[in-house]
Amino acid sequence: MTAVPFSVLHVCTGNICRSPMSERILDGLTGDDVFNHGAGTSSWHEGEDMQPFSARELEDRGYEAGGHGARHLTRAHVAASDLILVATTGHLGFIAEHYPEAAGKTFLVRTFGRVAEDAADELPDGDVNTRGKALVALAELHRADYDETDLSDPWGMSRAVYATIADQLEAALKPVAIALEGGS
Repeated sequence: MTAVPFSVLHVCTGNICRSPMSERILDGLTGDDVFNHGAGTSSWHEGEDMQPFSARELEDRGYEAGGHGARHLTRAHVAASDLILVATTGHLGFIAEHYPEAAGKTFLVRTFGRVAEDAADELPDGDVNTRGKALVALAELHRADYDETDLSDPWGMSRAVYATIADQLEAALKPVAIALEGGS
């Protein structure tokens, strides 16, 4: 394990549907050298568990679902993160407006997955921190080359909608895990 893990912050609106799934999926795909945590742009659900359909999707796919408590996004969360993965362009705008210093390390999760897949072979050898920082720099450099793809909000929708969101997150995050860990 590296001395300080590469920190990935997962952000959505309430931190009860999308960002907990994103956090737990990437956590399940990576080792201890990646620290995954999440927060929401609103405080509406602070302290609440994730939505039951989110938890069931995670459990059914073999990821850890227990122990979640929704958090409201703070400057400390942003500052402590090497990469911020958000659900929508609205969340991108929120980060840019409230934490402009973090705009260069903030990306749509679905878009970042495509960047990671394309950039994996260009990353330097090295530990997760080295590869992660290089991946973020490449993603920022090539940001305009990729379409922005939001992750829809499943709040109040059926289990099938949550399953679709989990499918989209797995598709996006598997290449991120491979890029960070060097295919190990």
